[in-house]
Amino acid sequence: MTSVLAFDDEKLIGVLPLEKRLFSLGSDRSLNILWVSAAHVEPEYRSQGVGTAMNHKIQEYFFPDFKAVFVYRGDETSKAYRWYNKLGYHEILSVLSFKKDVIRLDGASDNVLLSNETEISRWEDKLFSCFNRNTVAFGGFPLRHRRFWSDKINAHYYKEFYTYSILAITSQDRISGYAFLGKTTMKDGIPRIDILEFVAPDESVTGIRDRLYNAIMNFACQRGLKEVRIQLSTQDPHLQWIKSMGFVNRRRFNVMGRLIDPISYFRECLSGKVDLEEEYQFIIQTPALGEHTIGKGKNSTKLFVHDNLLNDILLCRSNISNAVEEGRFVIIDGDKNNIKVLESHFPLNKWQYFHIDYI
Repeated sequence: MTSVLAFDDEKLIGVLPLEKRLFSLGSDRSLNILWVSAAHVEPEYRSQGVGTAMNHKIQEYFFPDFKAVFVYRGDETSKAYRWYNKLGYHEILSVLSFKKDVIRLDGASDNVLLSNETEISRWEDKLFSCFNRNTVAFGGFPLRHRRFWSDKINAHYYKEFYTYSILAITSQDRISGYAFLGKTTMKDGIPRIDILEFVAPDESVTGIRDRLYNAIMNFACQRGLKEVRIQLSTQDPHLQWIKSMGFVNRRRFNVMGRLIDPISYFRECLSGKVDLEEEYQFIIQTPALGEHTIGKGKNSTKLFVHDNLLNDILLCRSNISNAVEEGRFVIIDGDKNNIKVLESHFPLNKWQYFHIDYI
């Protein structure tokens, strides 16, 4: 963790805490980001630009080591949400929260490994392998390491409110799918299981998802709990399956974000790639950033794009060809085929969401 602090003389009046993360964009691309875990200004200093000033200091203190800033916001009508929007943050991923009443299910609990908090470290190599196998085509989460799960248990912000367990489907000494569970009554007093991480093949023929679901329900039933909850991105491969299992939607959240310096990041992505940098030239115009030339080649294309869409493209969150067809990405001059070059370098990637990463 790190932070930006605001003072009035020696009095601390504002705090913007930030978590450093190596974040996956998908397609084997990752970048260092800062995650805003909270923002606070003392009441008597609000509406005086203190929060905005702290946000502006992020670029001065942390760029270029960190390229983007993300935050997790819920209520789109809230003052905080509007404040982040005003500062250039916009929605880059929607997240849905689901719940289902606990029911007892028969069978399908075979080959299920249950690990509690003290045993999880023994299985982290296998968890790491399972996670990588099942998320290789996705982005949207901090990159995992082999001690990720035990580190979360030992240093998690809400560790006093959760009792952690892992249910895993095993086959020939390897984990085929698992659920990282948190037993809690946090916030609303309802005794429940929060599925903090759900990792399994999405092919229904394997049966792993169904077996894992049954194991979770029986686990919750045996402990006398009332609900099972899970949060998934709108692009998660398990989303339709979760709906088909009878989970009902509770609410929607958003991951918001912004690149600190989109043009600098664009240049950096093309830098050193001779086939792109030496052959192509892209002249980018945006309302807020003005006009910038990227690349040295004679094969030139001039483009106009909204600032938010440029952020989405560089973060692999938008399909460039579709944006051109819809008139959101305008080719002012040059070869339209050059768009395919950009698209191959900044492909649209689906993102997953894991609750464990955001609380």
